[in-house]
Amino acid sequence: MVRILCVFLLLKIVYGFYYNPTLYVDPTKPIGYDPDAPKRWNYTILLYSLKLVEVIEPEEKVSVVLEIMEYWYDPRLSWNESIYEDIGAFYTRQANVWSPTLSAFGVNDLVDYRDQDFRLVCVNSVGMLYDYVSVRVSANCPMDVYKFPFDSQICQIRFCLPVFNQVEVEIINEIYQGVLKSDAWKLMGNSEWKLVNLTNRTETLRYDDGFGNLDLGIFEITIQRNPLYYIYMIIFPSFIINAISIVGVFMKGADKMSRLNVGLTNIMTMTFILGVMADKIPRTGTVPLLGVYIIINLVIMIIAIAIVTGITELRRWASPKLKKKQTKFSRKLETFLGTPLEYTCAALLELLTLGNFSIMIGFWLFEK
Repeated sequence: MVRILCVFLLLKIVYGFYYNPTLYVDPTKPIGYDPDAPKRWNYTILLYSLKLVEVIEPEEKVSVVLEIMEYWYDPRLSWNESIYEDIGAFYTRQANVWSPTLSAFGVNDLVDYRDQDFRLVCVNSVGMLYDYVSVRVSANCPMDVYKFPFDSQICQIRFCLPVFNQVEVEIINEIYQGVLKSDAWKLMGNSEWKLVNLTNRTETLRYDDGFGNLDLGIFEITIQRNPLYYIYMIIFPSFIINAISIVGVFMKGADKMSRLNVGLTNIMTMTFILGVMADKIPRTGTVPLLGVYIIINLVIMIIAIAIVTGITELRRWASPKLKKKQTKFSRKLETFLGTPLEYTCAALLELLTLGNFSIMIGFWLFEK
């Protein structure tokens, strides 16, 4: 009973006045009073865990689940332990104490997973309050897709106290040491993206008037894409389709229309693949690496169709003239205009296709 009474007194009578959790006014000692820095209140954000949920490239948005511990100092809730039976700390609902309003800055969406009716805070005898926050944040993340699908992105999750400016509050953000281990990062990504770096810092959002300057606690993550899906679903099939299509276009004995159908089918397939890829990246003026690869395959096939058509017309024009001359050179040239010319062109185009594919695989191995 005595302990309950002590807690009641702590909540109601501190520093000789009635404790109001919805209001704080103390012009002589700001919250977080420190003789070395008496004009600013220190508020700390400790990142305890992070999990990447999804990355939506067309919307340039990244969603993460964060486990955060926030703590601050309220001098009204400090007491002498010896007077209150050595009570060092107690837990109470957040509504019973004054607490700041943590907000994510520049985000699309924020979901708080805590039960609104059972949010607890820990209060110790020196006036420090500790609160645990579990939120899902969907933040804007400008993306550079030039190296897609071998790209990596740097995204920021920014927090602020929107009611307070830089003159009133200093935000300190920290990362729990266990989170900084590379082994822990393996569990923070998902099947497509892996976390490769995690840093923290504090920046000041500055305005011309100076008064509205705002401290931002920033957690910056670097994520790297797993390109295997695109290698075995797009890059490798495109190589096989192009290689076989070139053989079909230059196949001996096939008529002109059949060769043209093979080439047009290949072009439609590459165009479809480009459309699939376009749904995965933002609409920017940058052509991604995978797009360049597909476009090159597309150009190779257009060249193959043009060569086959050109060879047919060249034979039709040159054969009567070469037969009339009946020289050794004309006979060799007439022979070369037959099968050897088609085989030579087919071999060169196959080498181009193989080189294009090899560059993509080499780029992937280099990025690894």
